[in-house]
Amino acid sequence: MQSVGLGTAGEIVISVQHVDFAYDGRPVLEDCSLEVTAGEFLGLIGPNGGGKTTLLRLMLGELSPRAGSVSIFGLPATELGRRRSLIGYVPQRETLDWDFPATALDVVVMGAFGSLGIGRRVGQDVREQGRRVLKMLGVPDIADRPISKLSGGQQQRIFVARALIAQPRLLLLDEPTTGVDIGGIEAFFSQIRELKQRLDLTVIMASHDVQHLRHVADKLACIRRSIHWHERADAISDERLTSVEDICELDAYLTHRRTYHRSEGESHDL
Repeated sequence: MQSVGLGTAGEIVISVQHVDFAYDGRPVLEDCSLEVTAGEFLGLIGPNGGGKTTLLRLMLGELSPRAGSVSIFGLPATELGRRRSLIGYVPQRETLDWDFPATALDVVVMGAFGSLGIGRRVGQDVREQGRRVLKMLGVPDIADRPISKLSGGQQQRIFVARALIAQPRLLLLDEPTTGVDIGGIEAFFSQIRELKQRLDLTVIMASHDVQHLRHVADKLACIRRSIHWHERADAISDERLTSVEDICELDAYLTHRRTYHRSEGESHDL
């Protein structure tokens, strides 16, 4: 019987090896390989349509690669079964129905369905766990409010809470700051970093916000059909930024660096 790890220090949690994927014959990913070890924070950057969401769905086991393999906790991603509850997932906002007649707490406890098993009802203990998670995220007072009445930042915290209620070891987030204001974005990234440390999570986040992502991620991977670049976030050189700025959306980050250094009194252009 194959050993299944739960993400102990140094263990490979995600292994993507030479993966190809296509929709209706149209290539989306080609020869993609990467590994993520327990406790790492990997940021996925790249243009719209570059394959970030597809890669996350392959990790979730929702899709099967045309070639290559995707393993999570030592098992094929499509064969996790009940162990899928070890993965928390925050989807893109536009895939969600914000007019669904549910309270914040109702949405949070939906995240426990996979670990409860078929036929088991949501008990008071699960609802109390949902309230504890909301408190941990700093929004205990919105538990009984309709999700349609919440701000963008509050709604996003609800879906992070839904992803965390089953106590996963791996957290996947797909463009989680879309529709959130600037102040909310900064608070969100700070909170994800704190949750990673507090809950000992492995985190993968797809985001266009390179400026914030590079300060919380351990590594960044630039994806545009294939993985063009994959290295430590703190190892980004100006030369590397220049070489990939047309592939990955790094123009905003370069502009920020230039503006910051000029404000600090530097005259040269980065």
